[in-house]
Amino acid sequence: MKLAKIALAGTVALGLVPAVTGTAAAQPVKSRTLTDNRLYGAGPLPDTTCRERRVKKGDARSAKLYLNEMLRCLTRTWGTELRRANLKPSPVKLTYATEVPAKYCGDKWRKGDWDGFYCETSRTILIVLSKDLLQEPGDLYLFNLLATNYGEHVQNVTRIYRAWLDLDHRSKAELTEQTRRYSLQSSCFAGASLRSVWKSFRRPREDWDDLLFYLRGWAGTYSGSRKSLTYWANEGFKTGDPASCNTWTAPSSKVA
Repeated sequence: MKLAKIALAGTVALGLVPAVTGTAAAQPVKSRTLTDNRLYGAGPLPDTTCRERRVKKGDARSAKLYLNEMLRCLTRTWGTELRRANLKPSPVKLTYATEVPAKYCGDKWRKGDWDGFYCETSRTILIVLSKDLLQEPGDLYLFNLLATNYGEHVQNVTRIYRAWLDLDHRSKAELTEQTRRYSLQSSCFAGASLRSVWKSFRRPREDWDDLLFYLRGWAGTYSGSRKSLTYWANEGFKTGDPASCNTWTAPSSKVA
């Protein structure tokens, strides 16, 4: 989740937006890069055979092996999808830390802020394999963590990220909603990513339902409510199609 970018945007907005009375309703998003991106016409993500490795409790090495393999699967899946949309794939780097860094990608971090972060400028995903994360290393949670950050990479290479930054807003409330649209879309892309490899994982449906339960813990002002998070993640998983992840044309009630 781009929580550091969100915090920065919120701070900037406070200085730029004049005082208003009440809460202004968000205006429809007019950027066609967001509402009518070429990615939405590429169809469902291709089925990809992906080998899951066992992640051992407290073992950073096994978590890295798992995530490295999942990155290769995501790269194959989204590379095919982007080419279908006549968009150019771009490699993403994956790096690890065992503790929260003091600063990453130009932003200061605090302990407990994030388990993962995508840096647009270097096109790098950082996964923090902390002791807390490795105590209960749910492999699907790790997949979703990586896939959500990879979803931000997709938003970057399709210019969705830049178009989001360039959006006008009349109030902090409107900026906050735009940010939720951005964040929820990456969650939806993660659900679609999981659908693309689901057959090869040979998992029961209950595993997806369990993951949805844990995803509710990501709820927040800028990331979306529990209801919105589970709705968009499930939309991506049901269809496997990025077109289902067009949060930019959804009513405000769907991105609360």
